Amino acid sequence: MIANLPDLLTVANPDAYFFPGQLYTDPALLPLEQERIFRRTWLYAGDAAQLAPGQVWVKEVAGLSLLIVRDRDHQLRAFHNVCPHRASPLCTQSGVQSLKHIICPYHAWVYGLDGKLIGAPSHDRFPDTFDTPDFPLVPVAIALWDNFIFVCLSEPPCDLTKFLGDIPTALQGYRQPTTELVIQKHYIVACNWKNYHDNTLCDYHVAIAHRQTLNKVQGPIRHYEHSFGDYVNCLYTPTTPGWRADNAVLEHLSDRNRYGFLTFGMFPNLHLLAFPNGVLAWIQIEPNGVESCRVNLEVFAIPGFSTPTEILLKDFEDFMQEDMDLTEGVQKGYASGVYQSGMANHLEDRIIHQQKLIRQHLLNA
Repeated sequence: MIANLPDLLTVANPDAYFFPGQLYTDPALLPLEQERIFRRTWLYAGDAAQLAPGQVWVKEVAGLSLLIVRDRDHQLRAFHNVCPHRASPLCTQSGVQSLKHIICPYHAWVYGLDGKLIGAPSHDRFPDTFDTPDFPLVPVAIALWDNFIFVCLSEPPCDLTKFLGDIPTALQGYRQPTTELVIQKHYIVACNWKNYHDNTLCDYHVAIAHRQTLNKVQGPIRHYEHSFGDYVNCLYTPTTPGWRADNAVLEHLSDRNRYGFLTFGMFPNLHLLAFPNGVLAWIQIEPNGVESCRVNLEVFAIPGFSTPTEILLKDFEDFMQEDMDLTEGVQKGYASGVYQSGMANHLEDRIIHQQKLIRQHLLNA
């Protein structure tokens, strides 16, 4: 742990100044962030539509391996991928697989898709106190919003609907029965996860660094509107006339949403972009080391209605490449030791909102 962490996190005016550079470069901070931030809040885990009955999705969340299960009654559950007997991983292959049972490869303990222990070889050689109901898989809190999966690795801070704030109301009707996952990509970026997340919350740089990409959707900064909740912040801006001329919109949306672009920043590491043509995009940033992060992109669209996939892919890759170049440069600046703590423009208020939450979680054990 960083010896002077309270001093680094406590600034005279947290509404006006950013974190100092050391909070983006000190390797001692990463285990603390995993413990106090990532393992104590709701985290996005994926699209429930990708998981059919009788399937198990093995994936890593906040550095821990999880089993997300849809049983044959369509019930969704999540468990730690750890056998209660000797801590062996139960499933060693990542991704989605169809399983009748979950069988530990070490000692062949057999679990149902409900997490209950069904049987263990040579069970008569255990002490008389051995009883299969005493050894279920360790559950993980799981909840759905609009068929998107969220998990929490400890006691959830609140129910998911409260955590999401205005999102369920604001985006009602965006996801349609025909909505599909059309793009899924992963990037390794040479910067701290907070650096990339700050950048994606930065509404100061869009008209400058994304002049030929995202700025063509959002238009002039004089139209930007911010809102803030407990764990979520939002930027709303009207779409540009050029974008509207090239895209159909969902007619059942409110007038405001039919002509608007919404981008939500969600604590601790998530962004959701919503376009009135039914395109929804998740950008998730995961620590991959103190000066490296993994950025996961998922884009959902309505085939035959939303922007064609090949155009979406080029647009997203272009603007994300711009962000990757920027954040990798900023990381070098943090590592130089020259940077102290910059002053925030009001177009960067969403970064300040996020940093307040990080500060609260790190200081409250």
